[in-house]
Amino acid sequence: MPIRNANYSVHSFESEKKIKEILFLEVWTDGSLTPKEALYEASRNLIDLFIPLINSEKKEKNFGIEKTNESNMSYFPFQSVSLDIEKMTKDVAFKHIFIDQLELPARAYNCLKKVNVHTIADLLTYSEDDLIKIKNFGKKSVEQVLEALRKRFSIQLPKNKNYL
Repeated sequence: MPIRNANYSVHSFESEKKIKEILFLEVWTDGSLTPKEALYEASRNLIDLFIPLINSEKKEKNFGIEKTNESNMSYFPFQSVSLDIEKMTKDVAFKHIFIDQLELPARAYNCLKKVNVHTIADLLTYSEDDLIKIKNFGKKSVEQVLEALRKRFSIQLPKNKNYL
């Protein structure tokens, strides 16, 4: 294991009449990777783990399903979160998830990199028609991207810009 030890502490402080918190992390590694690299990988893994939860909550809202437990409380206590906050959370998350998480074939991956598509957020600005117009990006590559987005993040790109 490259991580030998990790500690954290949370400290509250007052700034501009608001109480804020700061997180201190201490990470010791065996030298095979830096603490910064370890934290980066761990945060990417956490984001990947929580994305399906966000998507499952959205699906339940869309179908009018509300899961409840024995005390008639909402199964997801955060279901009342406004759609603006939900959209903002997804936007932030997708800005930090790189397209290599889609595990695309080299051709599709390299074509996207050449047009400066580095994150899922960058990719979501494209429609299917836009992807086909990318040099050396054929119909098969488009299908691979669409399948990876659907499978990994339950996202479907619009056919063309009119639907955005």
